[in-house]
Amino acid sequence: MVTRPVEVDREAIRFVPPPGRTEGAVDVLLDGRRVWSFRLESVETTTDGLRTVPWPTAILTALRGSAEVALRAVADDEVWACAEIAFTDDPGRVVFVDEHGRDLVVNKWGRAGRVLDDHDESIVVRLLDHADEVRSLLEDEFGLDVFVTGGTLLGPVRDGHLIGHDDDVDFAWVSRHVHPVEVAREGFALGRALRRAGFDVVRHSPGHLQMHFTYRGISDHYVDVFAGWFADGWWHQVFCIRHPADREDLLPAVPLRVGDREEPAPRSPGIQLEANYGPGWRVPDPAFRFDTVPATRRRLENWFPGLNGGRDEWEDVLHADRLDGPRAGSSFAGWVAERLDPTVPVLDLGCGNGVDARGFATAGHETLAVDWARDAVAAIPTTTNLATRVLNLYDPRTTIAFGAEVGGRRVPWAVVVRRVVEGLGPSGRHHLFRLLSMALRCGGRAYLEIADGAEPFEHVLAEAARYGLRPEDTARADREAVTRMVMAWTPHR
Repeated sequence: MVTRPVEVDREAIRFVPPPGRTEGAVDVLLDGRRVWSFRLESVETTTDGLRTVPWPTAILTALRGSAEVALRAVADDEVWACAEIAFTDDPGRVVFVDEHGRDLVVNKWGRAGRVLDDHDESIVVRLLDHADEVRSLLEDEFGLDVFVTGGTLLGPVRDGHLIGHDDDVDFAWVSRHVHPVEVAREGFALGRALRRAGFDVVRHSPGHLQMHFTYRGISDHYVDVFAGWFADGWWHQVFCIRHPADREDLLPAVPLRVGDREEPAPRSPGIQLEANYGPGWRVPDPAFRFDTVPATRRRLENWFPGLNGGRDEWEDVLHADRLDGPRAGSSFAGWVAERLDPTVPVLDLGCGNGVDARGFATAGHETLAVDWARDAVAAIPTTTNLATRVLNLYDPRTTIAFGAEVGGRRVPWAVVVRRVVEGLGPSGRHHLFRLLSMALRCGGRAYLEIADGAEPFEHVLAEAARYGLRPEDTARADREAVTRMVMAWTPHR
């Protein structure tokens, strides 16, 4: 195929597709390495006849220097557009890597992530070893039927191996229950058992658990486990499947060759794959995006509400902030420091990249820095007086447990809450204020900075008052369009 020119800048890629090609997955290559894929039929055509696709947000900060940009058709693996591009005046080539120098791609969620193709050759063995440890616990301790699902089923069934642009192993456990509440209770029990066994568990919902693993001291891969159950002739599986099927259609599981071993697979894998990926599952598509039927999505999200809403987007923001963000503390941190007794401990809720928290620790305050972005918390440098924690304010169970922990210290905490309130929905704000009321029982104070334009300020005060929180001092910072206030807890009378 003749290589065609392509127009590229930091905003978008503009091109003319080959004659007769109107649909299909397209890989975007930077200096020969795939970094992203899109569907040709999803790209807009501008008035000048060019197809125009904007760069994903997740890769924008990496577009510095020069690179050869190429477009490759996935169907026939042919490059049909190519150009050398200088994105900026920076010297050197474009590098899309994480903080450890490991290659990144834009994954199916639109986020920067790693895929199997860019790992070392031993990743599949490590991944399957850990997946089998997780599966063994589900089978041996709970007696559950478990089989591979998602990409871990798709790759071996379709191509005989794991998918190179995938990044994990996916299992489904089949509950014996038929009511979603009972399945959710089972999911919580599984999470507790996995934690007792020493796994690093992230709960995305009552029916979705994710186990994270490290290699040589840094994050390496994860294993997903999804709830599934049969009811009234339907197979349900978190987070996107509701498909006509009975238990005997998928069980008992049958062996499937995955890598160098056998894993359990559904008895009729085509049912599972069509339910997950649609009738076109046999055609490789690295640009695939889940498009769940609204009725199915509504059911599953109501039965199994997500506990990590917004985490991915926030982690992307903090990843960019670590690369480009300020290294000095915020003006709000200075405003708080002027009001602090030098002996009080500081709880920084929503610490972000940890700059303010490190400032409080350097000043001699025992400081606990808390955020729900795991990667951001993990990247905060260790220093004297500073500890870190991950907390999801949308999860009432862990929030109340954390409130009991800090309140149980029986010390007058200075709780710093900068630009968090306006980023939370109603349930998150209520959990935040409940946490503050638990932390401030021994005379501490909460210091909040709230940006304009979110919830009406009076509404926020009314929500806080429900938990005995009342402002003692309020100040405006008009240049930053924020309100700052000091809150104390008073017992209800």
